[in-house]
Amino acid sequence: MLSGRARTAGAWVWTALLGAAAGVLAGTLPGYSAKTEDYWLLPGLALLVAGAEFMQIRFRVGQQVDGSNLVEAAVAPLLVVAPNAAGLLAVLAGQLLAGLVRRNPPVKLAFNLAQWSLAFSVGAVLWTSFDAGPASWGGAGGLVLAVLVVGVVNLLAFTVVLLVMGSDMRTVRPLLGPGWFLSLGVNTALGVLFALAHTAAPGGLLLAPVPLVVLHQAYRGYAAARADRARLAGMHRAASVLAGPLDPRPVIAEFLRAAAEVFETRAAVMVLKVEGGREVHRVDLGTGAVDVYTEPEDAATLEAAMTAHLGAVRIDAHDAGPLAVALRETGRNDCLAVPMLEGGRVLGALLLLDQVGIEGAPAGQLSVLEALAREVAAALAKGRLLDSVLEERRKLSTVVSATSDGIASIDEDGVVRSWNPALVGITGLSEREVLDRADALARLDPRTPEGEPVDLAGWADGVVLPGEIAVRSRQGGRRRLACSYSHAEDEHGRTLVVVARDVTPVQEFEALRAEFGRLVAQEAARRLVVEQLQAAVVPDTPSVEGLELAVTYVASDPKEPTGGDLWDWQVLPNGHLHIAVVDVLGHGVAATKSALSVVHALRLLALDDTPLGDVVARAATLIERQDADLVATVVVGRLDPATGRLLLVSGGHPPALVVTGGGEVRQVVATGGAIGWPGAGSDGVAEVQLEPGDTVLLYTDGLVEARKDIVAGIDALVTELGSLGDLPVDAMTEELVKRALAGAERRDDTLALVVRRGGGRTAAAPSTRSSVERWQIAPERHAAQQLRREAVRWLSDRGVAAGDTALVVAELLANAVRAARGIVVLELSVRQGRVDVAVTDDGPGLVELPDEELPALDAEGNRGLFLVRKLSRDVELDPDTIGTTVRCWLPVEVDAPRLPGQVQRDAVL
Repeated sequence: MLSGRARTAGAWVWTALLGAAAGVLAGTLPGYSAKTEDYWLLPGLALLVAGAEFMQIRFRVGQQVDGSNLVEAAVAPLLVVAPNAAGLLAVLAGQLLAGLVRRNPPVKLAFNLAQWSLAFSVGAVLWTSFDAGPASWGGAGGLVLAVLVVGVVNLLAFTVVLLVMGSDMRTVRPLLGPGWFLSLGVNTALGVLFALAHTAAPGGLLLAPVPLVVLHQAYRGYAAARADRARLAGMHRAASVLAGPLDPRPVIAEFLRAAAEVFETRAAVMVLKVEGGREVHRVDLGTGAVDVYTEPEDAATLEAAMTAHLGAVRIDAHDAGPLAVALRETGRNDCLAVPMLEGGRVLGALLLLDQVGIEGAPAGQLSVLEALAREVAAALAKGRLLDSVLEERRKLSTVVSATSDGIASIDEDGVVRSWNPALVGITGLSEREVLDRADALARLDPRTPEGEPVDLAGWADGVVLPGEIAVRSRQGGRRRLACSYSHAEDEHGRTLVVVARDVTPVQEFEALRAEFGRLVAQEAARRLVVEQLQAAVVPDTPSVEGLELAVTYVASDPKEPTGGDLWDWQVLPNGHLHIAVVDVLGHGVAATKSALSVVHALRLLALDDTPLGDVVARAATLIERQDADLVATVVVGRLDPATGRLLLVSGGHPPALVVTGGGEVRQVVATGGAIGWPGAGSDGVAEVQLEPGDTVLLYTDGLVEARKDIVAGIDALVTELGSLGDLPVDAMTEELVKRALAGAERRDDTLALVVRRGGGRTAAAPSTRSSVERWQIAPERHAAQQLRREAVRWLSDRGVAAGDTALVVAELLANAVRAARGIVVLELSVRQGRVDVAVTDDGPGLVELPDEELPALDAEGNRGLFLVRKLSRDVELDPDTIGTTVRCWLPVEVDAPRLPGQVQRDAVL
């Protein structure tokens, strides 16, 4: 395709050639002497030529706009009046005047002057060759021929310039149609009439504009009506392209091509508003290109400008305004644009670019195009509705396919019409096996939970369908289904829709939960029995003047609070303290029973005043008669509280340890054979003198075998005991057990028992004791009991009498253990004249504290919190995301710290 500069250059060259040819012919014309008496008519005839140039029926060809006008009719009398240079000047004057008024570009103005100079010169030469006037038959024929030649020369000149400027014959072909020949004939006939009128009366030419105007209006109206009628008739063809398919989007390009052909334009564009921009469909008949693309919302394009314009509009590139500017930037000549509306909402716009052929009335063109745009909007709305329906069907199909509920439909004849994948999974029957079959439901053997048959196929006969049925599954067994039913009706009849949820796992879960609950109840009962058994077998701690006693026991299995480790301490009639530690082979309640037998045997022998060296052997003899399979190690001691003299015997038990008040640790070696083994009994009696402040430790092998090496375990125990010698006896046993079990590779029953002879040690200065302490335990009753005792010791070490504080701590811990899920935290702080208490649990806890009124006598709860509120100050409840914290404080008097050898009898909870 030629560039704009090349087309312009070609037009100038062709214009120069036409001008040169016109100059050559003009030189052959007669001089100015011919009919000089009529020269006064030349100015009027020049004006007639200019006026005839404006009386056009415009048509477009490519980038050019031309028209079928009445200039040939105005030139005909000039051929008669002045077929010479004067007439040529009149023609040139009329064309120059018309071109200046129209503001034609220089190349077009020059082309029109050269075109008509050549046409007039050819016609004048031809006319002057006839030596006759127009009134004669020969002269009239010559004039007709001359005018026809003028028209043909004009047509050929214009056709060639179009080809030179890049147009092809397809775009030029409309110039050669019947309309041009009809126009040339009318012009010729009218021109001959003007010439004859001049012959009869020269002044009659002054009336020539009247018939020209009348003829132009009639011609223009006919041409516009014909063009608009053709476009209206063609609109049905364009609209039917969209109306055919359910979804019009795939045929938009075909529709645009038909619209461009109907309106005789080179291109058609449909702009659709989409989210975030515009979707543009473009068809160019000139190049055959079809484009579809999306432009952003803020793009400054012709399509954006025309879509924003809410009315129908026709824009020419020579017009003023922003729409014309946007049109010129695209290189287009003209544009017809109308919005596509649906219920007042703009869907987009329809654009027709570069019109060719005869122009119709602008108002008629836009009306036809608006009607076509309404058809397009309706078709697009139909397409969107179809998309919406298909999307809903897709969603429904997805839901039906993906839901875990079984969905089926059954017609009035009991035939299954639909069967979703969930039912395939529940029953094992595929769609192929059940759809359109009347016997499909019978294969399920549906029954009520009580086993009565259910006739699903007979629903249309009024059969009452149960809310729960059991069906046979191909996977084996029966599945329990919770069903709901609904009825639908259409032109094909009534349908039952069944929605079935497989509740078999739920029922199995409920059964398992019930069984689990039963097992939990059994376990709770068993634990209660075991705890009661433990409480029954554990001896009370005797109160002995000058001695401190403590013991800590941890079973190997947290679920089994008893085991084979057991201790005994009794004050004998002579005032000595009998001490025994037994370790029976085994765990659990059976081991406890065996250990209890050994403890009772040893106690009986001690009360019978059996010599200590014979106790182990005689106990072995007694026990063997009752249980020959029992195996146990024992250590037995007798302590004189007054003198501190301690005697020990052993039956296969680890050695006792003594720690002095100064922190020195020594082993007490006592050997012998374990009960249940050959040679059971002690090898001798070991004697130890306990000075005031000395402590003796008896233990089971769980305290030293946690790391599998008993020798290393005893060495570690000696080291630990030396570092813990200044602790209170309760704290000492607990710390020894805790350290022994920390990181242990195995767990065995573990027991640590200590006896300390009072006096002889100096208490640590109060300033060295922490004034704030925090403990964390599991929500277990025995752990809470131990924590209560440790809290009392901690307060006592800081010179605080437990009193009411001990009772408040006990009640708050009891409440926290009941509410907690996994942890209970106690925090104490001693300040001047007060003790702050905070207990936290990670359970749901209380929403608010109960009233301060005394609970009813038959009330089961809130008594502990009532006591807390009465004994303490500023009781606060603080629920948070972790759990619930209860805070309070109590006024106290701080005394001198308790000496480690003292026994605080009023602090036992």
